[in-house]
Amino acid sequence: LRQVGEGLNVRCKGEDIAGDSLILRKETVLHPSEIGILASLGHSTALVIRRPVVSVLATGDELVEVGQPLPLGKIYNSNSYSIASQVLRYGGLPKILGIGHDSVSSLNEKLDEGLDADMLITSGGVSLGDYDVVKNVLAERGEIALWTVCMKPGKPSAFGVIKDGKKKIPHLGLPGNPVSSMVTFEQFARPAILKMLGKKDFVKPWVQAIIKDDVRNTDGRRIFARVIVVKRGERYYAHLTGPQGSGILTSMARANGLAVIPENTKGVKAGDIVKVQMLNWSENLILED
Repeated sequence: LRQVGEGLNVRCKGEDIAGDSLILRKETVLHPSEIGILASLGHSTALVIRRPVVSVLATGDELVEVGQPLPLGKIYNSNSYSIASQVLRYGGLPKILGIGHDSVSSLNEKLDEGLDADMLITSGGVSLGDYDVVKNVLAERGEIALWTVCMKPGKPSAFGVIKDGKKKIPHLGLPGNPVSSMVTFEQFARPAILKMLGKKDFVKPWVQAIIKDDVRNTDGRRIFARVIVVKRGERYYAHLTGPQGSGILTSMARANGLAVIPENTKGVKAGDIVKVQMLNWSENLILED
């Protein structure tokens, strides 16, 4: 109910994007706004890096698939699903191969199913006490570049390649204990997947926090302690999530960070400052009055 002025409610040509201007740089991640820009320019397709396919194989005769009856002395295969979820979280496409039992035929059959992927991740069969058949099959199918890492949890970790003709597929052998498997994934598989996606920044958010519990380092390994981080005022505080055994998966579910205790120390005391690698970063979740 007023007089129309010149140019009112008119979108000028080129006011958003001028001719010959650079719209999206190479290596730009396509979020909803970038997708909208491409559509506004009439582009129905874009040249992108595809998401890597990651085959996930759990090994061990002690494993039983989820949904099946659990015989005495057996455990459910949780690793396939926690690892597959981590693959999804960081941009990959998981291909769950199920369980490879401790026999040459079973392991070879499962490996054959996963060779169309860009990466193979196995869990179990890489510690000193595991059956030689697992190590032998992996070694015969490719090359093992390293075995064991100076960290806790996660010492029995391996890296190498699986060969399929002329093709070489990177292989990460994670420990069988569920916490060890998830922690080593964060340190090694996560950056590998990000690199396959064309990203260059692999560092997770971290904070300096005051730890509220003693953590002993008895064997000279770098410890990744599961903690819950809270913020009070301008300071962060880290509490252990409870018992830190590598089979206590609830310690990961309760954690939003990993307190890193250096390998060249005897541990930390309550009140010390520690570096915490954040697993879940949200200021709203960790603020405390």
